[in-house]
Amino acid sequence: MIEASDWVNLDQLRQALLLPPKRLGVMPDFWALRPRFQLHWVDRIDSTNRSLLDRMALGAAPGTVLMAASQNSGRGQWGRPWLSDPGGLYLSLGLKPQISPHRSHFLTLASTWGLVISLNNLGIPAQVKWPNDLVVNSKKLGGVLVETRLSQAVVQDAVIGLGLNCFNPVPATGTSLSQLNQPEPTLNALNSLETIAAVALYGLMQGYFFWQSQGDLAFLKAYQNKMAYLGQTITVNDDQATVMGIGASGHLRLKLAGSSFPDPIDLEVKPGEVTLGYNA
Repeated sequence: MIEASDWVNLDQLRQALLLPPKRLGVMPDFWALRPRFQLHWVDRIDSTNRSLLDRMALGAAPGTVLMAASQNSGRGQWGRPWLSDPGGLYLSLGLKPQISPHRSHFLTLASTWGLVISLNNLGIPAQVKWPNDLVVNSKKLGGVLVETRLSQAVVQDAVIGLGLNCFNPVPATGTSLSQLNQPEPTLNALNSLETIAAVALYGLMQGYFFWQSQGDLAFLKAYQNKMAYLGQTITVNDDQATVMGIGASGHLRLKLAGSSFPDPIDLEVKPGEVTLGYNA
């Protein structure tokens, strides 16, 4: 049975969206922006992303939001299953970005970064784990999955899916807002799913607006400033590599050294080619 803290009351969410932007973690540059959201809620669904992408193809407006108490086929990057137990925030936000497909990965980067900024402004020391995770002290707080639909070689519809650990149980490699928001949870906007959802929606839009207004290079500089694992060593095909940051393409920059490389070399890798992993 779903408890009261495990579902979103849409009337309360609408009220939360009217809170002063500062209380929702929005950066001052965007305090004047008030995006319009069309909110939808279901108790259980296979995937909010899949369902909303279908709705967008049938004409749903940008700003449409679909949330669920739980998903039975939630997905992360590369089709990995995403556990969606009640108590977490599971939502998808629809946009019509009208961008070229080769830039669509910036939607993932911008969305993740925008929410990290909002959480930082509310006292949560979150970082981005390239390309799409939110972490605190190397433990996973949430993740973003962007799915798109092309029309005439343009990204016509995009759905930004977010899974965020709030009041749900988490594994040893994870953390949640309820764990991080102690011992005085009433001091900020992270004490209910309604206010967390408002923070999340503004955070996702904030990242999108910042990227669109500042351009790729300025955005990537801001993204790198919030990256976890900078300077750390990972293993790539049995060789050691140091995480250097993010390149102009949005891909991960590494400095590779090892038995196969007498002299260190710089390279960029795409999502899926390496994993930064998690520690329990």
